[in-house]
Amino acid sequence: MARRFRISTTGRVGPPRWWWVIIHESLKEMRHAGARWPHNSETDFGEAEGLCQPINWWENDDEPGIRYYPETGYAGVLRFVTDHIHAEIVAHELVHAAVAVYRMNCSSDACLGEDYGDEEEDLAYIYGELFASFQDSF
Repeated sequence: MARRFRISTTGRVGPPRWWWVIIHESLKEMRHAGARWPHNSETDFGEAEGLCQPINWWENDDEPGIRYYPETGYAGVLRFVTDHIHAEIVAHELVHAAVAVYRMNCSSDACLGEDYGDEEEDLAYIYGELFASFQDSF
C-alpha cells in the first residue's frame, strides 16, 4: 500500500458517512486486496482499475426489511492504484460510493437495481466519462 486516507460526507443528507481510500502500488495488489475484502460478494477483479467496496448491512429480526449500518458512519473502502489514478476512474468509483451512501441514508433501492447492477455501473461510466471530458476541457 502506497497511501491511505479518509474521505467523508458532511451529513447534509442523512448521517455523515466516511470511506477509507487506499492507494495501492500495483493492479495486482489492489485486486488481491479487493478479493480478500470480507464484505465482498464478488472476487473476480481481473479487469478492475479501481474498486468501491461498501460495508455490509444487517437486519433486525423484529423489523424485517429495514437495513442497519454501523453507527460510526463507516461506509467502506475505495481502492485505487498509483499509476492508474485518472479523473474518469476516480469519478466512476465515487459514483458507486455516493450511491452506496444514498442507499445507507435514504433508500435501499435508489432506483438503480440491487447493489452493483448494470444500471449503476452504466451511471458510473457515464459520469466518469463526463467528468474526465470536463476536466480535459477546463
